[in-house]
Order: sequence, then structure tokens, then C-alpha cells
Amino acid sequence: MKFNFKKVFVAILIIITLPLAVISINKVLDLRKGASAIPANIFIDTQSPQGLVTSSLWRNLSQGGEEPKDMIGPVIPQLTKIKPELIRIDHIFDFYKIDQGNNNYDFSGLDKAVDSILATGAKPMLSLSYTPDSKAPADWNQWNNLVTATARHYSVDKKISGIYYEVWNEPDLFGGWHYGKDPNYTTLYVNSSRAVVAGAGTTNYKIGGPAITAYYNNCIKSLLKTASSQNLRLDFISWHKYTKSLDEFDKDFNDLNTIISDYPKFFNIERIISETGPNSDPDIWYDSPASGIHLISVATRMSGKIHRLFTFEPVDGPTARSDKSTGWGIIKHDGTVKPRYQALEFLNKLSGTRLSTEGNGSWVTSLASKNNSTIQILLVNYDPNSTHAETFPLTLQNLPIGKYQQTITKYLGNTSTKTIDTNGDYQQLIYLDPNTAQLIEITPVR
Repeated sequence: MKFNFKKVFVAILIIITLPLAVISINKVLDLRKGASAIPANIFIDTQSPQGLVTSSLWRNLSQGGEEPKDMIGPVIPQLTKIKPELIRIDHIFDFYKIDQGNNNYDFSGLDKAVDSILATGAKPMLSLSYTPDSKAPADWNQWNNLVTATARHYSVDKKISGIYYEVWNEPDLFGGWHYGKDPNYTTLYVNSSRAVVAGAGTTNYKIGGPAITAYYNNCIKSLLKTASSQNLRLDFISWHKYTKSLDEFDKDFNDLNTIISDYPKFFNIERIISETGPNSDPDIWYDSPASGIHLISVATRMSGKIHRLFTFEPVDGPTARSDKSTGWGIIKHDGTVKPRYQALEFLNKLSGTRLSTEGNGSWVTSLASKNNSTIQILLVNYDPNSTHAETFPLTLQNLPIGKYQQTITKYLGNTSTKTIDTNGDYQQLIYLDPNTAQLIEITPVR
């Protein structure tokens, strides 16, 4: 029998390389669920503008009901620095005691909070909540008059243009509202939306809801159906999202688009996550850089998909929520900033015209822009288990031939520069440790 050197060589090669192949396969497994995961291979087309970078996506904050007073005032300087566009507050009726009875209203307490919001450069989003017992209004006429007076006071009397009115806060939790039985949220929305229109008139404002604790298809369907059939004004759909699994954000987005396809009137409706964070419960993440990476990653994933993310919350309450965390705030009660605050500062470095980006992976995602002559590429590696490091290719397509200065700024880290030469396309390997982010800026050398 003739000895086949080729077959023996192939067999030996398989024996030697098989363990390496297994290791390689394991490196692209998502060990969180045991499912196949995708490594990044990012392509940026430097000559394919996609409209302006939507910094309005992340420049929104949502303050919880930590104290029955203006909590924005003490941190105006810190908040002004991160350029918020909208700041949301809830508990506006029960905390600030607006309704004095017999159609008499005292807005002085809420005015202080609204004036503080305006002082940061932001506009207010007012969550129309709650009744004293957080339940359905006992008298709908009284409720409608209160909402009408509130909309008139802020949109007409105080002339605040661009204010958002959100009908209730987490109705499925506070008040036990439902979509198919009483108390029915759609009844609340019908009354509240008509009351806002009556009060705000022809001024510039937006109204929407339902601000549910998480995304629920049936609640959204019910609201869209009611608004469509009764010809109600509905400018935005809002929900809350607290999770460390970022795939859920994409699922919610896709589910909402499927529902809206049945209501072409609302095709361009504003899509808003009016509270977001890694965990609805107290969590050590809120005091750690992981929360900042979580926010940066959500922003890269949701850019171009939804309109606004509201980070919960601007400032901690006066006491720690648990031994795990000072609270959900991006700023401690004493005014000290936390890592998510710095994440918003980091995101704000990105501006200009958004560029086409392809090749995001399961962990590594990106967002790119062209700011004058500078190409900006934001890269983030998010892993809730803090174990996945990744090396991946970054390719800049159609980059004009020439010499460039490349500056790399790391989130919560240092900045480095080097000079690069290109002949059209430019590719480099990028390494990111678990839960890190960096901004690469490439500027022509003249």
C-alpha cells in the first residue's frame, strides 16, 4: 500500500490546530446565554453622510420623586455643563400641592422646579401625576380642570415653548391602570390629552404617554387605537427600560415599529424612553464606571432608532438607597458627579454629520460622525459580566489620501496621538478591554 504523505500531514495538522479552533469558537460564544455571538468588524464610510448626529438622543434626564421640592436647583451648574435638552419631573400634583380646591391653584412650588430646569438650558417634561392616593381621579371634571390649568399656566402664561406633557408616570405600577378593564389608562389619556389641548391651545408643545414601567405591546396598541379612533393628539410614545441586557432595547424598537405599521397616521411619532438605567433596583453599578459604559452602549445602539433617552436620574436623594448604592443619580446629593455624568460628557464630544457605520458586534458597537474636517468614531465594548475583551478591525472607507493626526480619548482615561498616512481606505486593529470606550478623532494634517 502506497504511503500517502499528504493525508498524514493533513491529519497531523488537524490534531494540532483543533484545540486552537475550539478556543477560537469559544471566543465568539455569548456565555451569558450560550448562544453564538458576533465579533465586531466595523466599517465607516467617510463619504456617506446620514444627517446630523442626534445628540438630542442622550441629552435628556428624568428626576424621580426623591424629595417633595425642587431638586434641580442645587445642581444647576453641573447640569448646565452637560447641555440637557429636556428634564422630566413627576409627582407634580401630589408633591407641589397645586390643587387648592374649588378650582384654585397654587403653582409657586412647581414654578421653582420648572424655573431651575429652564436655568440649565433645558425644557421641562411634566409627568401629569399623581392624585393624592396615586389612584384614578375620583372626579374627572376636577382632574380635567387641574390639567387644563397646568397646561395654560406653563404653555400660555409662562410662554414655555417646546414643553412636553406626559400622561401619568408608570400607570401599571402607580394606580393599577389597565388597558382592557377599569381603571383604564385610555380613559385617563382621553381626558388628559383633551385637557392639555384646552389649556395650551395653539402654543408649541407635545403630549404623549403611556410611560409604562417597561415596554408592553398591548398597552401601546390600546393607546394608538384609542388616539386614532377618537382623533386625539398623540405626539410621542413613551416607556421605561431598566435592564443590563441591551438586546431588549432593540426588541422593543422592532416591536413598536410593527405596531405602528398598522397606524400610518403615527408613522413619524416620537419614540421616547422616558426613564432608563441598568437596574430599577438599587445597584452598585450606579456608582461605578459600568453604568457609564451601559449608557454609552445604549446610545450607540439606539442612535437613529428612537428619538430620546432619559437617563434616570439627575441627582440622588438625601439618603442612600441601600448599602449597595448611593442612588440612581448621575450626581450625588452633595453635588459630586458620578461615572454616568462623565459618560454624558463623553457622548457630548461627538457632533457634526453622522456617517454610515456597519459591522457592530454583540459586545462592540460604534457611532461615527464628521465634524468639519475631523472624522470621529465612538467605540464601546459593553459586557455585563465584565469578562469579554475584543480585538477587531476598524476600516475607514473612502478616506482622502494624505496625512492625518489620530487622537484617541478613552472614557475615564487618557488621551494619545499619532500621525497616520492613508492611500484611500485605512484599516487598523483596535483592542478594547471589557466595559471600556474610546473616541478616535482623525484630522487632516495641513
